[in-house]
This record gives sequence, C-alpha cells and structure tokens, in this order.
Amino acid sequence: MFKLKNLPMLFLFVLLLILIFFQAWTFYLGTTDVTFERLMGSKPYSEIKEMSLRRYKEEAISPHLFTITSSDDNLTRKHLVDNCNAKAVEASKIPPIARKVDKEMVEVMERSPYIYVSQFYDLAKPELGRMCVIFRDNSHLYLFMNGNL
Repeated sequence: MFKLKNLPMLFLFVLLLILIFFQAWTFYLGTTDVTFERLMGSKPYSEIKEMSLRRYKEEAISPHLFTITSSDDNLTRKHLVDNCNAKAVEASKIPPIARKVDKEMVEVMERSPYIYVSQFYDLAKPELGRMCVIFRDNSHLYLFMNGNL
C-alpha cells in the first residue's frame, strides 16, 4: 500500500524525470541539423555529406559558423546563395561585424575564391533577414550567419 511518507520522494522523482526530459530536448535542439533548419528555414540539402557547427560566445549577433562537406559543392553553394538571397562581393565588402567575431575565419574568407553576402539583413530583427556569409577553402564550404538574439 502507498504510504504518505513516500510522497515527497515520488514528487522529487517526477521532477527529476522532467529535468532529464528538458535536458534531452535542449540537446536535440542544439544539434547541427536542427540548428541549420531553424536558421535557414529548410532542411539540410541532400548533397551535404557532413556538417559541423561552431557557436561563438554570446555576442550582439549570436554568430554561427557551419562547416560543410558536400558531394556537389556548386549545387550546395547555389542552394545557400538562393536561400540567403546573397550576391558575390569582394573581400573588402565583408560586413564589419563579421570581421570582429573570428580573425581566423576572416583570413579564410579573404583567401576564398568567392564570397557571398546576404543583400538584405537586419541584425536587430533576424526574422526580417539574417546575415549570411558564404565562402570556402580547399576542402570545405562555410556558412557564417547570425542567430537569434
């Protein structure tokens, strides 16, 4: 029979289960594919073989850097450019706020054969448009974008 003295222990057990559920849910929401889908508005493209994510320290723009390995870099680049409404720019036209995030990333951008930047973005209200910077090095395609504030 159930004893009243076990009620606090049962209550703590239920709270522990709720905590475990929310931690698992938070982990799932932070995974690369889910973050890509949330920020880009579409699932990762079928030609993407591997994707990793680097989140930077909390800053004004909540920056994210996706490192993408693809079976067809040109098609992946075309998808990213279309989704971000980006245009090709020179290295001198990289947004100043992006230059402040990671010096190593800026060095890779400047050596990239191409750089695409979103034509319209609002850093204060990312739902109106996110800043995307698409570039590459010898082995990977990179997508740098601002997250949710």
